[in-house]
Amino acid sequence: MIYDSLAHYYDALVKDDEATIRWCDFVDRHAKGNKILELACGSGEISHELTKRGYDLLATDISQSMLQELNQKYPEVKTKQLDMTNFELDEKYDTIICFCDSINYLSDYRSMFDRVSDHLRSGGTFLFDMHSLDRLAEFKEMFIEEGYILDVPYQWTIVSDEDCIHQHFVFYQKDGMIQEQHVQHVFDPPEVIDELQIRGFKLKIYTDFDLPGLQMGEKIFIVGEKTI
Repeated sequence: MIYDSLAHYYDALVKDDEATIRWCDFVDRHAKGNKILELACGSGEISHELTKRGYDLLATDISQSMLQELNQKYPEVKTKQLDMTNFELDEKYDTIICFCDSINYLSDYRSMFDRVSDHLRSGGTFLFDMHSLDRLAEFKEMFIEEGYILDVPYQWTIVSDEDCIHQHFVFYQKDGMIQEQHVQHVFDPPEVIDELQIRGFKLKIYTDFDLPGLQMGEKIFIVGEKTI
């Protein structure tokens, strides 16, 4: 499973305190109510910050390894392992969030949208981000990052191919090399918008947190209010 090997190195590799604050400020601007379900929480930086801000948050992820990292750092955060495309909980939430382009790990997001709609109260909001189409052009030529992380040599490569972004991680540990391969699917925004509107969501679209509408940028942010 992806992130099993990467979980130990994840924070050292990508932790960004400034970005965490921006995601949480986005939640403050657009959340409806206090009860939040977080999908694909990863190592829990956003989960921790939102919990500190007083939200009643349940952080969930499919990777048990990532949840273990979160629980070790932030035992006060409530967590549950689940697959965001196939889950059933006994509660409805004021807001459901899914950040850090986690939706792009799905080849088909429709079942996720169905589960979100089932677990969101009427008038609640679904907040998520996804890669823009510009990211495909950005990684047409391979990006390579090499160095040491937690005293372990590593290499991280990113390259796009058609409508996918491929990321490859290698960690050269003393007891052997470990690798992970991630594939993210980059979706056409109008198709995503249509699928949400079919499910009764009224939408606001932003680029890179707060630029209105679809513009040149790295990430598209969607605020969907459930109207039915």
